[in-house]
Amino acid sequence: MKYINNKIISLVLVATVVVSCKDEYACHLPLEKPEEVANSEYLSTFDLLKSYVNSNSSFKLAANMSASLLAKKDIAYSTLLANFNAVDVNGSFTPLNTLKVDGTYDFGGMQSVTDLAAGAGIALYGGSLCSDQGQRAAYYNKLIEPIDIPVETETGKTKLFNFDDDAIGKTYPMTGNSSATVEEDPAGESGHVLHVGTNDVKADDSYAKLHVVLPSGRMLGDYVRLNIDLRHVGADGIHGQGMRVLINGTKFVLGKSAADLGATDNKWKRSLVIKLNDATAPGFVIPENMRSLTEFDLSIGSQSNIAQYYLDNISMEYEVSGKGSTTINFETDEINDTYPMTGSGTATVVKDPAGESGNVLYIDHAATAYPKFTVKLKEGMTLKDYTGITMDMRLISGQYGPNGMCLIINDVSFKLNKSAADYGFKEDDTWKRGGIYVTFVKEGTYTALGEDIPKGTIEIPDAMKDLNEMEFSIGSSSSNWTAYIDNLKFMWEAQPQHIEKTPEEKKEIFTKEMEKWIGGMVYAGVNEVNSVKLWNIISEPLDNTTDENTFKWSEYLGEMDYARTAVKIARDTVKNVGVELELFVSQTINQFDDMGKVANDLITLVDSWEADNVTKIDGYNILLHAIYSQNVTDQKGNEEIVTGLFEKLAASGKSVRVSDLSMMVQDANRNFIVANKLTLEERAAAADYLAFIMKEYRRLIPADKQYGISISGISESNGGNTVCPWTSGYNRNGMYEGVVEGLK
Repeated sequence: MKYINNKIISLVLVATVVVSCKDEYACHLPLEKPEEVANSEYLSTFDLLKSYVNSNSSFKLAANMSASLLAKKDIAYSTLLANFNAVDVNGSFTPLNTLKVDGTYDFGGMQSVTDLAAGAGIALYGGSLCSDQGQRAAYYNKLIEPIDIPVETETGKTKLFNFDDDAIGKTYPMTGNSSATVEEDPAGESGHVLHVGTNDVKADDSYAKLHVVLPSGRMLGDYVRLNIDLRHVGADGIHGQGMRVLINGTKFVLGKSAADLGATDNKWKRSLVIKLNDATAPGFVIPENMRSLTEFDLSIGSQSNIAQYYLDNISMEYEVSGKGSTTINFETDEINDTYPMTGSGTATVVKDPAGESGNVLYIDHAATAYPKFTVKLKEGMTLKDYTGITMDMRLISGQYGPNGMCLIINDVSFKLNKSAADYGFKEDDTWKRGGIYVTFVKEGTYTALGEDIPKGTIEIPDAMKDLNEMEFSIGSSSSNWTAYIDNLKFMWEAQPQHIEKTPEEKKEIFTKEMEKWIGGMVYAGVNEVNSVKLWNIISEPLDNTTDENTFKWSEYLGEMDYARTAVKIARDTVKNVGVELELFVSQTINQFDDMGKVANDLITLVDSWEADNVTKIDGYNILLHAIYSQNVTDQKGNEEIVTGLFEKLAASGKSVRVSDLSMMVQDANRNFIVANKLTLEERAAAADYLAFIMKEYRRLIPADKQYGISISGISESNGGNTVCPWTSGYNRNGMYEGVVEGLK
């Protein structure tokens, strides 16, 4: 470099002030150091930078400047216009910083800077149109979230008994002594009520048996509350051992007495609530083997040897989250109709000998054989939506059997490893409602973990999970199974719907999002005088950074198609306005990167996008971050890899633009030196390297492919490491000459 040597500097005489070399701005600064004065005078001998650019070439000298700084039109703007014929606002507008509250983009800033550049007669480079970085990742990911449709909870009340339809004097059976008789409400408030116990014979741990038949589709397990009106006669049993509920004779303790629940002598306690499936007082948990009951004997009262009270308005409230059953109950069959068997024995429709549940199926002397049924499941559901099977049974014989109970689905047998005796059946000829129950789980729930399948449970094979209609059989493997069966129920439970968007739907969604951003930005760059023509259509395609603002377009639009789609959108946007876009692929390359490999990877990628013979990429935009090293060996390597980079890019045959060209200085120990701490000699060496880079670009890239160079910034920041052509006070420094030498 042609810096003035120390001899010349020592001869310079300074009175008090000199004119600084701020472009288009005169400034008088008192200088104390003759060397600085000499250097300033020397730099002032150079012309404005753009004067060294051939105005007839396509090459443009640009500088990075934010849109907001341009809009101020202060010294930075003035220096830019005086020295450069293009401005690069790359990074000023991103999907993140142009986002409006309503989710749309504000392209007003891009329109303003386009108009400003056109008015100033300077070319404008728009910036990045498609990148995986700096994206609205959270918003985009939300667009493709699965649709979760919860199962709606169905609630309601089943009125069981209010005794108004019963004749005065009707009696109900008791579990023990005393009586239960329908009478007029002694308070004259609610018509007929049930009087349990009498003055003469108090109920001694004895309760009225009320036979409940639930509405079709409802089961005991669906209910969460039992409501009663209660009125004790005086203090008869109001305390005792507390309130009890009995279901089919099984007694449940509520944990509170009638008095604890607010009952008082000879007064109604209306709407007394007993919790079901909740063990906190007053309440109890319905056992699993009772949850599927649809009819049963219900008793409510006080466990006392002197109980006497009135009951009325007995009801239960249910809360069901998408539960139900597909039931076979023989009510539509004719008496003496028969069902086929898997072996010996017969299956005949008869009247329930207990007189409780209408038609039932009588299995007579089945020898390890079972009745065969065909069932069609609920529309829109398959076997995977079902949780199990329950069955009412009245066993006469066949309590055991070598394999216990057995279930067959489409000729595939499943051993339950649980006999009728294990389910609690005895050969006592009484109904156990819902007494047989089988739980379904998906294949591999236990076996995949090497665990034994629990008794009474089967794993539904994956091959069966989508069945909507099937043949099935169920029964005891005893050689002499004789029983009545009824209410065979396939229990289902709807699951929340989790609807994933298809790959095609995702591609459509993100194509539209890409159109919003790219189309809006490109159109905002249209100006009647001077439109923005050069855009980085794809930026940083080799960057594998992943953070909260990373969104990989290729994951949804395809490795090839995402870039092809971006190019098509950009070109189609201005197709009818007479603007011919120049679309470059942009990649940052740092001094210590393997520049040759990066160039090869980039070229290979672009070639693959253009393989459709439709997509056209006009050139490469290399954001080059250089480092001058005072370590001689390091610096020699730096220069060699820069030369290799330009050789690779030149061989591509495409236009090449160097942008964001920055320079930092390292000492011999590879520590960065703050820019304003550099000596003139150190700055001169850095300037030499900058000139070398620019000259290698001009030497190796064919003249008609030299699109231009854009420096990262025109002025240095206090404390920063990047060396620029102007100081923070906009005075030329040694790097200015480096740019000049690079342009010559």
